[in-house]
Order: sequence, then structure tokens, then C-alpha cells
Amino acid sequence: MKSNLNNLNIEKVNAPYPIAFINNFLTSDKCNELFKEISAFKGYDDVVMNGRHRVNKGSKKFKEYLNKFEHLDSFYKEFNTPEIFKLMKEKLDEVKKANSWQPELNELQYSNDNFGEQDFNLIKYLRKSWPITKFFKQTINLDIDFSKSKKGYYRKAHRDRDTRIISFLLYLNTIDKELGGEFEIYKFKNNNKKLNDLKRFPEENEVNLIDKFSPKSGQLFFFLSTPDSYHGVSKFLSEDTDRVFIYGSYSLDRKVVWKFNDK
Repeated sequence: MKSNLNNLNIEKVNAPYPIAFINNFLTSDKCNELFKEISAFKGYDDVVMNGRHRVNKGSKKFKEYLNKFEHLDSFYKEFNTPEIFKLMKEKLDEVKKANSWQPELNELQYSNDNFGEQDFNLIKYLRKSWPITKFFKQTINLDIDFSKSKKGYYRKAHRDRDTRIISFLLYLNTIDKELGGEFEIYKFKNNNKKLNDLKRFPEENEVNLIDKFSPKSGQLFFFLSTPDSYHGVSKFLSEDTDRVFIYGSYSLDRKVVWKFNDK
């Protein structure tokens, strides 16, 4: 499964943070194969957000399904590389606004390790926690999950975990607008760019909905996971259709340091 971000038409989204999408990132045939494989899962790691069934990187089921399903394995191997991260970062740099948050990234080291999403690791914990963390080379990896959502799934306005640099979302089937499940983009009402004001889960009256997109098969969204990258999902209403997608991020082994660029 090969894709080339350089040769695809990337659409800019009018948002307060750098975000873009690509229609037909994958062909309908490739989407159908991935859709069938995720739909064939016999179990999941957890069920969250009122109906999102997930298999998470690093789990026993994740490894089992990669061994069993060739298209998921191929997709994972392609995205689990520094090249895709670098391409996404380049494209987001092209669409960023003058007044926006930017990550302070030093020399990066890429790792295939999972950063303790499932298992506690003392060395990794200490590297995240100690003040001497800054003396370690920053390590980046891919976090990813395979998801199938059912009726009732929704996600209030939020931003992702503070270890994430870039998040991405690939839809594997099309959902009609009247069925909900739309990807929503929010803007924080307060223009004061202080990190302490930008909490991870804002109150409903602290954000404005500025755009929303119904899932389309093969559509890839990716965005810089800035302190103000608020997004959500409208309530999914379908009785008969699952909302199937792959969600991932390129994350550090510590909190990302963000600096507001006002030039």
C-alpha cells in the first residue's frame, strides 16, 4: 500500500490552527479492504465515547490483527516511518498562519517503540518526568488505533494529549450528513494566547463551531496538535452503518513545548 503526499491535491481548511485534508488519499478498493478487515475484528481493546470500539497500538489484539490482515499491516508499516511525519509537517508548515502555535523541535530520533500507552516503563516515565529531560534527544513515534463507531458515538470539543505533534484521521467509508458523525472544528473564543487558558476540555460556551465535515471514504485529515487545536465529533445516529476509521498521531516521549509565533 503506497501513497505519496507530494503528488496529491491537499486542501487547506479555514481554522485557527494548521489543518488540511486530502480527498481520495486511498482508492475505493484500498478503503474497502481496510474496512472489511476492521469490520472482521472479533474483539476490541476498549469501547469509549459512547460507542467507539478501538484496537490500540501495542496491545495483544493489535499485534494479532496485523499478523492476520495484510492490508492493515501494510498501512501500518507505511505510516510507521519518519518520512510520512516529515511530509505532513512540511505540508502543514505551508498552510500555517502568521499568528499560530509552533512546536519547538530539536534533533529528533525516530523510534518504533510504543511510548507506554499500554504498559508502564520506568525509564520512559523518568524521561518524561525529570527536569533533565531536556538533555535527552527528543524521540518520536507513531501512536495509532483502528476504530469502528456505532450509534451514539460522539466527542465534545477537545484537543489531543500534550505529547502529540501531528494527528491524523483516515475515513474508510462515507457517512451521509443526516447520520451525523461529522468531524467538527472549533475556535477558542478568548484570543488571549496563554497556555493556561487553553485547557484540554473547554466548556461548551468557551468555543465556537467554525466548520464540520461528513466522513468520506478515502479522505485523510491531518493537523498540528497545537494547544488550540480544538475538534470533536457530532453524535453518530446510524442504526445500520458503522463509522470506520483509523486515528493516529506522531508523538514525542514527553510533552511538546509550544511557542506562539506572532510574526
